[in-house]
Amino acid sequence: MDDGQDLMRRIASAGRRIDPSLSDRDVERLVAGARRRRERRAIMLRAVLAAGATAALALTGALVVHRARYAPEAELAPAPQGVPPADTKRILRLPDGSTAVPLDPETQIDLVEERSDRVMLSLVRGRGRFEVTPRPKRAFLVRAGDVTVTVVGTVFTVERVADRVGVAVQRGTVHVDWGPGSAPLTAGQSGWYPPLVTTADGPGATAKAVRVSRPPRGKVASSASARNERGAAAAELLLAADRARLSGRTDEGAELLRKLLREHPDDPRAPLAAFTLGRLLLIELGRPAEAAATFAQARRMAPAGPFAEDALAREVEALSKAGLAADALARAREYQHLYPNGRRMVTVRTAGGIK
Repeated sequence: MDDGQDLMRRIASAGRRIDPSLSDRDVERLVAGARRRRERRAIMLRAVLAAGATAALALTGALVVHRARYAPEAELAPAPQGVPPADTKRILRLPDGSTAVPLDPETQIDLVEERSDRVMLSLVRGRGRFEVTPRPKRAFLVRAGDVTVTVVGTVFTVERVADRVGVAVQRGTVHVDWGPGSAPLTAGQSGWYPPLVTTADGPGATAKAVRVSRPPRGKVASSASARNERGAAAAELLLAADRARLSGRTDEGAELLRKLLREHPDDPRAPLAAFTLGRLLLIELGRPAEAAATFAQARRMAPAGPFAEDALAREVEALSKAGLAADALARAREYQHLYPNGRRMVTVRTAGGIK
């Protein structure tokens, strides 16, 4: 009963609010207009919601595309132990999905040729990891100085240290050519080319030390035999250090190089060992002050050798990273004087603080 009385009061109240001048037709017209406005608002709301959903899908798609294009590290094979993370901002990606990944800031990889039957990259300096999509009818070559690595489909790293080239295969097979010779490398194998030592077996003919020939008789022969033995020992140490480095055993490689420098400072391989040790200390072990001293040692051993310019440039970089700004500036000015058209001039000026 109370509910009925309340309903009658609400109807009466609504009636009082209606303009008495309005006819029944006017009221119907107003009600119909209100209904149309509600329908239009509903349509607009559905359109807004649909547009929002479309925008959300587009944004999700854009994020997926963005990740596929700019986060290729998710698609790369894992780096072997001891190899630094990929510099994803500088990855060279080919249309077939093959990638060339710089492994240190100094690395330069150029695309020289790209055809349906042949692709050639050039490792100008530094280290790179290459992941090649298999294509049996397409030749894929990576050139580093006088060494060319040919692949079908594989994952491997290539490193340049002055005139030497290290190759390590993580998956598949490559063929290494250095002009006078060539060798295949399969997964897990590595080597340095051109070989310092030529033997009958081992990947790239670099797996064993120099064989010492039977010495002739006499005092002179004994002296020559001793030199041969020392040379063989130095070569074995350098090869062992190379194998350790390419396998990711950086500390072991550094200690082998130190041993070579301690025990064979006059060996022709000693400047190379010092330069290589300096790079290990600077780039992989994070000891720039030690690296600077080692690069200086490499220059003293061979002031006109093939490593001299790079050793001085690296010395400037190491001194700068060690916080020795005055020494870095002095070595940078020395580089300017000795190599006015040097290929590392921009890096040297920046690291040395030359304006």
